[in-house]
Amino acid sequence: MIQGEILLINEDNFKLYSQVSRNVGVDKCYPFLQLAQSFHIEPILGTALLEELQEQIADNEITELNKALLIKIAPALAAFTDFIAARGLAYTITQKGITKEASENSSSLDEKELGYYIGGLREIADKQTEILIKYLCRCQDSYPLWRPEDDCLCSKYAETTGSTKKDYMNVIYFPNKPHKGCGCKDL
Repeated sequence: MIQGEILLINEDNFKLYSQVSRNVGVDKCYPFLQLAQSFHIEPILGTALLEELQEQIADNEITELNKALLIKIAPALAAFTDFIAARGLAYTITQKGITKEASENSSSLDEKELGYYIGGLREIADKQTEILIKYLCRCQDSYPLWRPEDDCLCSKYAETTGSTKKDYMNVIYFPNKPHKGCGCKDL
């Protein structure tokens, strides 16, 4: 990786979770990774937890609990990087203006197709974010530095347990009961 902000994902995990082609150098995605981390991951983690993770990564002394968290962060960070990079990798700003990247062996998406593709990337990123937030809500006792910008995250993403009790004909009722326990104590 290029020197600069410490990212919460390594190259292997980025390639594992990202839809960016394996032949695209991670250095070309680095600006998009920085933006995704700053715009989408940092507000979820809060500054204190983000800085703790970055310090542990820099010192190469990551706790088992934070390793588990980084594994949960990686898919969300990669998905938001894909979302941000989709247009950035398709177009280039030059002295002559904005140009569309082209390949000899393939054709680029038209604007409508690109919009549809980017919408799908956003859905994936949002779902991965929900998974990350639910994990942090379940395990908040294990992460005392977790102070998200939005104090209501856990109430927005309250986990529920389903029920097969039918209150109405052909309808399944799912009561809104918070899920207890996170499995974090075993780490």
